[in-house]
Amino acid sequence: MGGFILPKEQKPSFTSDQIVSVTDIQRNWRKVVEPKLKEQPFLLMFSGSEPKASFLNYEKFEELWAKAQETTELELKMELLCRLLANSTGEKALIPLKDVLAKSTITADDLQEAPDAQLEDE
Repeated sequence: MGGFILPKEQKPSFTSDQIVSVTDIQRNWRKVVEPKLKEQPFLLMFSGSEPKASFLNYEKFEELWAKAQETTELELKMELLCRLLANSTGEKALIPLKDVLAKSTITADDLQEAPDAQLEDE
């Protein structure tokens, strides 16, 4: 990216109330797991002493998904802004958007579907 680095986030902390066993997941989902999902932001399934899977209720998953999509769009906008600023100061020549998109997971169709993006035909 154009020199802008966000600080690394720490791993999420959790309490013992958020840990569920494989047995509870398999045999007691409605009785044990579902009530905890209503109380806790997420649950973790451990295998031995290591977390192996996390669970979110669907509403929280949708919120997380929306934030991830928004973050992806913001990262692209920051990249483009950094490139424009670098070009205006004469540091480096701009790389065409088509080349930037080719190296990312964002397609031109994704950008076109975004509510604030309008692409012109080349």
